[in-house]
Formats: sequence, structure tokens, C-alpha cells
Amino acid sequence: MSEVVEDPPDTDRALSGQVKLGLRFSLINTVFSRLATFAVGVLLARLLVPEQFGLYTTALVVQTLLLTFNDFGTATALVRHKGDVRPMLPTVWTISVGGATIVYLLCLLTAPFLASGLGSPQAADLVRVLSLNVLLDGFAAVPGALLTRNLRQARRLIADVAGLVVNLALTATLAVTGFGAWALVIGHVSGTAVVTVLLLIVTKQLPRFGISRRHVNEVAKYGGAVVVSSVVMVLLQYAPQTITGRMLGATALGFFYLASNVSSWPASVITTTVERVGLATFSRARDAGVDLDRAASAVIGMVAMAVLPGGAALALLAPQIVDLVYGDKWAPAAPVLAGLAVATVARVLADLVFNLMITAGSALSSVLVQVVWLVALVPTAIFATAQWGLVGMGWAVAAVACVVALPVHAWGLWRAGVHVPALLRGLAVPLLATAAVVAAMLATELVLHHSLLYLIAGLLITGTVVAAGWFLGRDRLATALDARAEA
Repeated sequence: MSEVVEDPPDTDRALSGQVKLGLRFSLINTVFSRLATFAVGVLLARLLVPEQFGLYTTALVVQTLLLTFNDFGTATALVRHKGDVRPMLPTVWTISVGGATIVYLLCLLTAPFLASGLGSPQAADLVRVLSLNVLLDGFAAVPGALLTRNLRQARRLIADVAGLVVNLALTATLAVTGFGAWALVIGHVSGTAVVTVLLLIVTKQLPRFGISRRHVNEVAKYGGAVVVSSVVMVLLQYAPQTITGRMLGATALGFFYLASNVSSWPASVITTTVERVGLATFSRARDAGVDLDRAASAVIGMVAMAVLPGGAALALLAPQIVDLVYGDKWAPAAPVLAGLAVATVARVLADLVFNLMITAGSALSSVLVQVVWLVALVPTAIFATAQWGLVGMGWAVAAVACVVALPVHAWGLWRAGVHVPALLRGLAVPLLATAAVVAAMLATELVLHHSLLYLIAGLLITGTVVAAGWFLGRDRLATALDARAEA
């Protein structure tokens, strides 16, 4: 097995084949991860009380926020870099590992303040232990970025599956034996450690330290924008959870966490799959002289074909899913889930827009549109929660995503020089498919009054429409990646 540093051959045909292969293995990785996580999540929901999920969520919020800082954008800089990356590696190793160490030590000292600020002071020790993932991620950033850059998702699959098995096995075992929220923390850290070690092995990478001013400037130019954007996106994701914990307490936060987790099901399978190859695909298309507007339209259309019908179906099926899968005690999460399912669709499209704007060299605009989104979300969420409680929070997130985020992101793409009408044409078929799914499910609900039968029928309808859409458009992406930009 060769060291993963060299790029694959830079031809159009090679790019199309690399993208298809990368998407295939990334999809396998994502589906396996989601199914396994779902199975254990159902078990934990039966074993743990909402308050224990709330404490774990507090630690997870802190960890996720810290992870946005610790590699300081080195992974994105590596993926986007033109030419041989080997001279750049000592610099990115130094920034990644050094930054992770500093962030981890700061977390050890400030854990009580962070936990208290999120409304769960009793979660301080959970925060400290879970933050080990920040340190581990500093060592995983470089090998992970090299695999992403070269679209080698088969090797990434080996590491991720092994880590997931360790994580879920430990979590389930410890939960059954009464460890509560600690089961989630210990399992998560152990799984991350396994993934980190295996990434180093499959890429044959060992940390090599050094600093080059030229490469530091490159990381700062693009990586800095990625860090700021990642912080804003984390705040967008966890501001509602923070507001919920502060205003409504740990139990309500547990309901919100479950709804947030379930709302990502249909979207995350596709977005996680595409995320691992999205930036690399856009960057290689740009370097090969491919028509970026056409390639972006094909990618966004492909993703939207799954997330738009899936998000609509999830919003309609929320009560049945919560009741049949998790049990009566989680019923308050159902109306929140419906709102968050709608919001997740906007977040999916925003992630793709971010990668496209970074590829187009419009880092500042990519951050600006997300800041506008955050500024609109916080006061709206606070007002809605004060007026309507947990349900108000869920639908406030959805309203801001649809009314503010989507138009602002379209404006950001226009500023970046991307032909927005071309991208919108890629959404035409997914929108029609979504309308068909909604109409069919509403008609079905009039006939089927049994919750389980309605859930099964809704899943079959959605799956059939999505599969048909993907089959009919299966060659569009490959054709777009072979299309040269006009001179």
C-alpha cells in the first residue's frame, strides 16, 4: 500500500471515475454508520432518560465548537492546494497538532465555565473527557485530508467502520451496565482513537513538524475562512440547543437533541457522502478547466433529489417515527422534529454552497452569508421559545432557514461569480419530486389511519420517488464533469 500523498492522474475521464468511486465508498461508509448509530440510538433512548441525553449534548456542543478551531483550516487548505502537497505537510502538521493541543488544554481549564454557560454545570467532567477528541482530531486531520484530496474513500471506510464498531459496542455495553451519559462519552472517545490510529496507518503518515511562511499564508488565506465559517455553522447548529437548555432546562434539551438527531437522517446520508468528495471534486473540476457552473448544478441537483423529498417526508412522518421508534416518553420531540426536518434541507444546500464558494475563491462572502443567518436566527429563536416553548424553537429554526438563509446564500453565490440560474435549474426536478411525495403522502393519510402502516407507506413512496429521480439522472454528473468551460 503506497503512501497517500500523490494525486491521481489529472484527466477528465480519471476525474469522473474517481468521483464515482469516491461517492460509492463514501455512501457505503455513511449508510453503515447511520444504520448502526440508529440501532444503538434506539437502545439508548429506551435505557436513558432525557436528562442524561441533555448532559451528553452539553459536552458534545463544547467538543464540536472546539473542533472547529483545532486544525485551523489545514485540512481544507490541503484538499484545495494545487500541485504537490509534500512540501506543505510539515507546516500543516505543526498547525494541526499544535492547535489541537492548545485548544484541548484550554478546555481542561475552562470546562466548568463552558458547562455552566450551556445550562448544565454538572456536565463539566463529561466535557473534559469528551474533549480528548479534540486532541485526537489534531493527529487525524492531515491523513484524513490526504484521503479526501485523492478521493480515496475506500481507505477511509476501513478506519471509520472500525472506529464506529468500537464506539457503539462500548456505548451499548456501558449503558446497559448503568454508566448513563458516561457510556456515550467513553464510547465516542474510544472510537475516535481507533479512527485516528488507523488513518495514520492506511496513509503511512507520521507527524513531521516545521514551518514555511508561504504555506502558513496559504493556510491562513483559505483555512482562516474555513475556521470562521465552521465556527458560525456550529453556532447555527447549537445556538438553538443552547437557548433551549438555558430557557427550558435539561429535559427539554434532551427532547431537542433527539429531534435534531432524527431530523438529520435523510439529509446526512447524502451530505456526508458528498461532503467527503465535494470540495475535492469542485477543486479538481476547476483545475481541469471543467464548466464549474454545470458541474455544481449537477452535484446540487443530485443531492437535492434526496434531501428535498426526504425532508418533506420526515416532517410529515414525525409523530409516527417518534411514537413507534422511541416510545411515548419522547412524544414532545415530534413537533420539534417536523420543524427541524425542514431546516435541515436548507443546511444541506448551504454546505454545498460553501464548498462552491471556497472553490471560486470567495472566502469572505461564504462567511458573510452565514453570519447573516446566525444574526437572524438567535433573536427569532429566543422570541419563539419564549412565546411557544419547544415547538416554537423548532419552527423558528425552519422559518429562518427558509426565509433568510436560502436567499442570502443565493446572493453569496452571485457575488462569487457563479451563475445562479444554472444552479436553480438543477433544483427543478427535485422540487417536482418533493411536491409529488407530499401529495401522495397526504392522500395516503386519508386512507390509512394506522400509524405503522402510514409510516411504511410514506417510506416506500419517498424511496420510490428518490430512486426514480436518481436513476433518470444517473449520467448527468459524469457528463457535467466532462464539460469544458467556455473560453
